[in-house]
Amino acid sequence: MAEDFQNDVIKAVCCELNLGESVLDAYMLPNGEKRLGVENIGVALGYSERFFFGRTKRESKALKALQGMGFSGEQVWVNIIRQGDNKRGASLAKTVGLRDFVKLVTYEAIIKRNLKATILLAAFAETGIERILEDAFAGRSVDFLLEKIVHYSTWTHEELQEVLAYNREEVRALRIGSSAFI
Repeated sequence: MAEDFQNDVIKAVCCELNLGESVLDAYMLPNGEKRLGVENIGVALGYSERFFFGRTKRESKALKALQGMGFSGEQVWVNIIRQGDNKRGASLAKTVGLRDFVKLVTYEAIIKRNLKATILLAAFAETGIERILEDAFAGRSVDFLLEKIVHYSTWTHEELQEVLAYNREEVRALRIGSSAFI
């Protein structure tokens, strides 16, 4: 069985994104796809390394809300190829796609009102618009932006309101349940 697992692992080049108080591990697959390591996502959002696994475990209310926003939850194991002076032995990492990462961070920012998630979104947005404008002024196509807008337009205001209402009900239930212990 371990042999089958090893055959399914994709080799990937690794780099780190320094976020000040935390670091995100980034991976590039042979096909050019970029992914992020799941363990440091929680740390970047002010939680523990196990945060991602808790948010995406089966049957969790958070996972259902995320899936309603188009979160796929697809996780891919990668065999890390280190570059530069940090060429330790090969190791494995579980990764998530950028689109799922953005949806998770957006959920944290909007629904959970997580300040670190909001700051990350603002930093990514500012960096992204600068790069998009550089491409536009250089005469390169920015048609990819429309694809992103179309994708994220599927998040209707009503869907976000439903998630908020659902979370309010959870809080009420917790308050009622906790008053029984007083």
